[in-house]
Amino acid sequence: MNFDPFNELGGGSALRFDEGQQDDYCLPVASHSPETERLDYIHDVYKYHAGNIPDEVATMLSDGKSRRILDVGCGTGKWRVMLFFMTIKALEMIEAFPNIHITGVDLAHPPITVCPPNFLFEIHDVTKGQEYEDDTFDVVHVRDIHAGMPDYHDMLTECVRVLRPGGYLLVKEIEWVPDVLDGGDAEERFPAICAGSFRDALSERFLDPLVGVNLESYIDNVSGLCDVHYTRHMVPMTPWSDDPILNYTGQMTRLAMAILGGTIRVMLMDHGESDPDGRYAAGIEELKDLSGQPIWYFGSVVARKEGDVSDPDMQVGMGQEEGGTGGWVGDED
Repeated sequence: MNFDPFNELGGGSALRFDEGQQDDYCLPVASHSPETERLDYIHDVYKYHAGNIPDEVATMLSDGKSRRILDVGCGTGKWRVMLFFMTIKALEMIEAFPNIHITGVDLAHPPITVCPPNFLFEIHDVTKGQEYEDDTFDVVHVRDIHAGMPDYHDMLTECVRVLRPGGYLLVKEIEWVPDVLDGGDAEERFPAICAGSFRDALSERFLDPLVGVNLESYIDNVSGLCDVHYTRHMVPMTPWSDDPILNYTGQMTRLAMAILGGTIRVMLMDHGESDPDGRYAAGIEELKDLSGQPIWYFGSVVARKEGDVSDPDMQVGMGQEEGGTGGWVGDED
C-alpha cells in the first residue's frame, strides 16, 4: 500500500489516498487535527451512553490469561487508550488487565506519538479482508467504519473468523437520521442537518448509509455468533437536557457535527452539491436551536463467537514478542 494520508483537497479536508486514488473512506484521516477532535467528541458520547467495555468482556479480561484484542478501524486510538487508562492511575488498569495485547488496524497512523508496550498499530486495508489467522483474538472491536466499507457483511464475517471460540465481537455504528422528541418534523425544523445529500453521496460510492439503522439485521445475518445483545442508544443533538450527562453528550455532539459539516465539504462537492459552504453555515445556525429536543441514535452490539472459551496459547503476536515495546507495522503489499 502507498497511502498519503495528508493530501489536502481544500476545505481543510485531508482525505486518504491509495496509489494516488482517494480510497472508499469518505472522511479525513484521524490524524487530521479537526477530525481528531471530532472522533474524540464522539468517543465521549459513546463512552457515556454505552460504556467502553461490557461487563462480560471485562470479566474475561480479568481472568489473568493472555488475551488479544483487535480494534478494526482504530481511528484516533482513544478506545484502546481508554481501555487501559480509564482509571485515575494507569498502573491500576495495567494491574487489573496485566496480560492484554491490543492491535489497532487502520489505513493511516492514528495521532498517538508514544505506544504503550501492549499496543501495536498496523496499516491494513480491511476492505480486502483481515490479515490474521483464524481464531486469533479474544475480542474484536468495530466502531463507525461503515463510511469506508463497501461490503459491511463481509467485514463482519472476517471479524468473526479471526475471533477465538467464545470470544466477543463489539460493534457500534451511528444512524445518520436525526429526529426530534417533541413530535415535530425534524426535516422541516433542521433542513440543512437533515438534508439527504450526505447519505446520497455515500450511496453513490457504493456504501450503505443505513448500516447503523440496520445494524441488528447485519449482525443476525453473520454466521457463527451467539448470545447477541443489541441496544439502540438515544443521544441529544444539542445541549437541551437538564441531565448533566445528556447535556454534556449534547455539547459533544454539537461540536462534532460542526466539524463534520466542514470535513464532508469535498465529498458533497464531488456529489454535485452546488453550495456546500452555504449548507454548512445553515447547519451551524440550526445547531444553536435548542427547541424541539433534537436527537440522534447509534446502535451497539455485544455478541459471542460460538464455542467454548479455551485457554489462549502464549504466542508471538502480531509482529512483537509478548511484553515487547509496541509500535507501528506497515502494510507490506
